[in-house]
Amino acid sequence: MKHLMKSALIASALAFAMPQAASAQDQYPLTGAEWIEVTGISIEDGGGLKYATWLATEWRKRMDYAVSQGWIESYEIWSNTHGRDGEPDMWLITRFDEFESNEEWEARNRQMREYMQRNIQQLQAESGDRAKYRKVLGDVLIKRLVWRD
Repeated sequence: MKHLMKSALIASALAFAMPQAASAQDQYPLTGAEWIEVTGISIEDGGGLKYATWLATEWRKRMDYAVSQGWIESYEIWSNTHGRDGEPDMWLITRFDEFESNEEWEARNRQMREYMQRNIQQLQAESGDRAKYRKVLGDVLIKRLVWRD
């Protein structure tokens, strides 16, 4: 709870920070940069190669397309080398500047389905197949802060 209160305080300070024209003493020293979405993935024993192959083919194709369209800035895969019980085996990281409107979200999804030559039913079935060897443990959405210089 203490962490949530601290995060709320920082977010409030950023939301109400004075514009750049204000004096330095009236400005919060940090400002927001890109958003970062982190997805924790647990891989079942024996599923590492299959999941890595899917990431290197299908997921990479989607993510490269999203970068080429300007929808995201970049993406990364991080491995948890010394993971403890219950921790993700890897994290999928996506960086982007802003959220799209509901209409834009739907348009992007249609465009991605056309690009990947898949319909919603196919994508859902493929996701279900991946559930046999990987589990999404959860997502975290964070905002990088930078110095206000």
